[in-house]
Amino acid sequence: MSELLAEESAIAKERDRSAARLTGWAVLLAVLITALWGTNPTALKIVLRGFPPIGSAGVRFGIAALGVLAWCWLAKVDAWPRRGEAPWLLVNGSLFIVQIATFTLGVYWGTAGHSIVLLHTYPFFVVALAHFFIPGDRASWGRIAGLVAAFSGILALFIGQGGRWEGTHLLGDVIQVLSAFLLGAQVVFVKHAVARVDPNRVVLSQMALGALVFLAYSFAWEGLAAVRPGPGPIVAMLYQGAVIGTLCFTVWIWLLHRHAASAISVFGFIGPLVGVGLSTLALGEAFTPALGLSAALVAVGVVLGNLG
Repeated sequence: MSELLAEESAIAKERDRSAARLTGWAVLLAVLITALWGTNPTALKIVLRGFPPIGSAGVRFGIAALGVLAWCWLAKVDAWPRRGEAPWLLVNGSLFIVQIATFTLGVYWGTAGHSIVLLHTYPFFVVALAHFFIPGDRASWGRIAGLVAAFSGILALFIGQGGRWEGTHLLGDVIQVLSAFLLGAQVVFVKHAVARVDPNRVVLSQMALGALVFLAYSFAWEGLAAVRPGPGPIVAMLYQGAVIGTLCFTVWIWLLHRHAASAISVFGFIGPLVGVGLSTLALGEAFTPALGLSAALVAVGVVLGNLG
């Protein structure tokens, strides 16, 4: 695997040099996708009113896998892995499974508002990891300032709570930080993977593997077969599967295939702002000064970290 990474690092370096400048369409797509991702924790909170946490991940990625498979058929893309692609797909699928499991449990045990802010510190980890693992994507003083701002956002959220977490909310917050790190690691790995594997197969494989693992676990341990969700969780599940799972992941990896990871990640500042506002309006979660300051610091950190 180390030899493959070295080979693809050279390819990725040349591709990033020619693709760092974003087109107008790329900017528009990045803004749209990150805004939609900002709605994900709120949608998941609604889903969890009728589905068990791991089972909800299995169902939504089962829907997403079918959507991506349909897209591959329409685009005449070979969905079956080609020779030499399996190691890349398995490693990426494993990262995806652990990241989605921690994200889902973080939302389940925490709040949607905290989850969206903490998850969107992932560009903090993208910048830090890209410095070491993506040639030409080096950390500058501006990016270091962005990392400090984003990390300050995490501290502001935790200090602002003053030790006053309700129930399992502290556990949810800690797990969400872990999920952000895993997402950052996956973004960096995917940047290498899509230089060797068609982006559509990358998306389809992670969705299919995730669905199989999550559904198997949920049927065995969560009693998913006995679940009878109401209309609200079902609609939210369809939204997550079709819009978040199929559309967002497919477009995001398409963007990573054509542009530098740090250039795309800059738009992550939109997610916390959309997510915090939506969780307050749709779920009635409390909007505290600490949460507002944290969202602002994370947003500033993402911009500085990726433009500096």
